Amino acid sequence: MMGKWLLVLSAWLSLATVAFSQNSEEELAWDFRGGFTGGFSASQVRGDGIDGFNKLGLYGGLIVDVRKYANVGLQLGLLYHDKGSRKVANPKTGDYTTWAYKFTYIDIPIVAVVDIKEGYTVGTGLQPGVLLSAQEDGLLSGAATGDWTESTLPIRSWELSWVVWVGMRAGDAGEWFLRHSQSLPGIVPKPDNPGPNARWDDRMQNITLQVGYTRLLGSADR
Repeated sequence: MMGKWLLVLSAWLSLATVAFSQNSEEELAWDFRGGFTGGFSASQVRGDGIDGFNKLGLYGGLIVDVRKYANVGLQLGLLYHDKGSRKVANPKTGDYTTWAYKFTYIDIPIVAVVDIKEGYTVGTGLQPGVLLSAQEDGLLSGAATGDWTESTLPIRSWELSWVVWVGMRAGDAGEWFLRHSQSLPGIVPKPDNPGPNARWDDRMQNITLQVGYTRLLGSADR
């Protein structure tokens, strides 16, 4: 566990160090730009006994892009994010059970952004999150019906994730992106006595993929 934390932190610090040390001749006055971002999210939960990005949701909110250099920035955000997982039926094996988790968060990403070449960007950083609601559907009956109830999981009220993304510029102020995030500490602790009938068999972690569009407002000299 400690090794994963050190690897993530080292990667983030390395990107930030390289980014802020290059192209000093492009130093600008401090530039602050607000904007919005939004898209769709596909998610799964590690440790819940199923695999696959089967839970679809929405992702979006407000961001601030801060720059001192033309090709390097820091982005802060306040984002709504649907996460969770969904068990789908598998008729080939005779398994017709379905159920789902839905975890809703407000995420606060703090991300270093680098323009690696004209028209493309990469970014990575850390993302604290606050849990708004945790719901489940079909856990007892084995049939998801869309009738969500409050989850009985001992889920934490906060989350800390690692984030990485690649983007492609769309005009002077827009960007299409593909983004990945994963919980670092588990959102639910590992059960004391996991067994074949346990609802989860390891510490649970949100894993998400998002596709979407970001738009910065105002002008920028870069």
